[in-house]
Amino acid sequence: MDNVHDTIARAPLPTPRTLRRRRNLAYQTWRFVATNLRMIRMVMKGSH
Repeated sequence: MDNVHDTIARAPLPTPRTLRRRRNLAYQTWRFVATNLRMIRMVMKGSH
């Protein structure tokens, strides 16, 4: 069980920039829209 705790303790932590982006509602909204547009484009390319 100690091995698991050591592994978790050595895991990388998010940078301050990453944490700021995770909390930013405008950034999250933009990523949501961008991901959905990318999925729509893939679906449209796939349907002949």
